Amino acid sequence: MGETVEFASNGSTASGYLAPSINGRGPGVIVVQEWWGLVPQVQRFADRLAASGFTALAPDLYHGDIAAHDEMDKANHLMTTLPMDRAARDMNGAIDYLLAHEATHGKAVGVIGLLICGWHWKR
Repeated sequence: MGETVEFASNGSTASGYLAPSINGRGPGVIVVQEWWGLVPQVQRFADRLAASGFTALAPDLYHGDIAAHDEMDKANHLMTTLPMDRAARDMNGAIDYLLAHEATHGKAVGVIGLLICGWHWKR
């Protein structure tokens, strides 16, 4: 349903998964990835928000790196070594991109974070 997009991030570029509202336009919401990275579950969650009328953007804060659900050490490493200044710039760029996107209406966006446990997805 969605697609990978690139957006400006403080003189550089970042990317994320954009799921436009099924209504054509909707309120914008930023979907903050879990510690695994921008994995398919996060993309499916953004798609579910789009199916509910929102335009959702999940920024890729790890810039393409992900950890599988059985790679807890790698996920921990990705989270603890994430450059917070870069992540903040990427989030600001994502907000600016989403506010300017034709599928978003309104002057503000919401933010939702995910905490998806690996055991839940293995059931």
